[in-house]
Amino acid sequence: MAVKSADRKVFESIVDGLAKAIKEKPEDVIWFFQVRELMNEMDKPMSDEKAWKIIVKDKKSVKMSTEELLETARRELRKFRRIEAKLKKLGVI
Repeated sequence: MAVKSADRKVFESIVDGLAKAIKEKPEDVIWFFQVRELMNEMDKPMSDEKAWKIIVKDKKSVKMSTEELLETARRELRKFRRIEAKLKKLGVI
């Protein structure tokens, strides 16, 4: 249990350090790496059967208009690209 606590503190200090270095919020740095991992997963080939299972399992509806969805996507993409550029400049990715 003590090891997990120490690991968590190390992880938090790394994230905090990165966030301070690029002047972003720590939660945005974590968000960036989560989105990046999802994007990498989407690049991997997947059978049609597996894709349909995921689609059928994930039946979430969105209560936003198409315009709102597009604006949110644009905003999130700008945030992703901004953080990506800062981390590249820092040499992290």
